[in-house]
This record gives sequence, C-alpha cells and structure tokens, in this order.
Amino acid sequence: IGDMKVTYLEHSGFAAEYKEYVLIFDWYRGSLPEFDQQKKIYVFASHSHYDHFNKKIFGWSEQYPDVRYILSADIAGKEQSEKQSEQTAYVTANKKYDFDGIKVQTLHSTDEGVAFIVYMEDKVIYHAGDLNWWHWEEETESYNEQMRQDYQREIDKLKDIVIDIAFVPLDPRQENQYAWGMDYFMKHTHTKYVFPMHMWGDYEVYDRLMENPEAEPYKERVIEVKEPGQVFEVNV
Repeated sequence: IGDMKVTYLEHSGFAAEYKEYVLIFDWYRGSLPEFDQQKKIYVFASHSHYDHFNKKIFGWSEQYPDVRYILSADIAGKEQSEKQSEQTAYVTANKKYDFDGIKVQTLHSTDEGVAFIVYMEDKVIYHAGDLNWWHWEEETESYNEQMRQDYQREIDKLKDIVIDIAFVPLDPRQENQYAWGMDYFMKHTHTKYVFPMHMWGDYEVYDRLMENPEAEPYKERVIEVKEPGQVFEVNV
C-alpha cells in the first residue's frame, strides 16, 4: 500500500491525496471521489480549454469549505461568487507561489496557460496541462522546430528537481510523434512515476509505448491508465 492515493478522473484530470492535502488537476467531467472535508483541497486548472476547465468546479466550495482554486490567468473572468473569488488565485508562467502549506511553480505551456510543479510537504507533483511537444505533420517545418525548442526549454528547467509523480500527455492524435513529449520528459527529468494523460479515451496508446524500444529505460515507471475512476496507491 502506497503513501499517496491517485485517482484518474478522465482525460487530463487527476486527484492526488497525501496526508492533509488533496490536489485536483484539470477536471472537466466525470464523477469526483468523496474527500475528507478536514483536508485542504487545492483545485488546479492549467488553462481555459473545455477539456481542462469546467466552471462547475466553483460549486465544490459548498461541499468543501477549505477549498482553494489555483487557476491559469487565462481563466480569469469566469462566473464566480464573491466568496469563490476570494478562494481563487490566478497564476502566470515562470513564477513561484506560496499557498498556505504548498508551494507552486509554473512553466510556460506550448499551448495555452501553464504547467504546474507542486511542492506538498516532502513530495513533488508535476502536471503538464497542455505543455507538450506538439509536432504535427500538417504544420510547417519552422512551426515544428519552434515547438521542439519551446518544449525542451521548459522541460530542461526541471532537470534539478526530483519529481515523485508526473502527469504527462501521451496523445494518439500525433500519430508517429505520439510519444516525443513523454520520451523527452522521462529522459531529461528525475521522475519516479509518470501517469499518461490526454489520451482521448484511446488507452491502447499505453501498450504502444510499452512496445516502443525508446521507452525501455523508463517504461517500468509508466503507470497504466485505462479507465476513469481508477485508483492507484503509490509509494513515493
């Protein structure tokens, strides 16, 4: 039995529970587990795209009085009550924040918004949002080269951090380039366990990665995610 409980919510949505804290990342649909109301709950949204943010998260403040929202600044202006606004912090890229027990560092996404590095007691959690190596065959060579540079620059900022759990895109829509972002991330960071996300329900992409010779150095650290509601007890 591990010391951290991770629940896959759907798509890029995950909840991580550890001691007094619950971190919820990029929920946009599906059922949410019941959490201990005595715990501090931090709700993260990396950017405003529909598959990463849903304004229904603000309703959680009725059930969990000690909830805090940490949202990318591009979400600002969405419907909130005055109380919910007081519980919300909007963050921008390449900044460091201190939120009553946890510390948060942000990276610049290669799409919209930010990626999160969360320091929670003695653990470090990384959620990429849409920070990924978005190589698309239909794009220009210069676009794809700029994307490569932008992605590698951001991930290289993590090289001195030991990450306990990471949530990283593995997007089957990218066809032959589906694993470039995950591969670079795992080979250039010190990450104990990684959960693939942003798979659009095509969970067989995990099997494809496991059969990829490039993944051999780290494939034992890639957790198999295959259905919403999955719960993992992770010892980190």
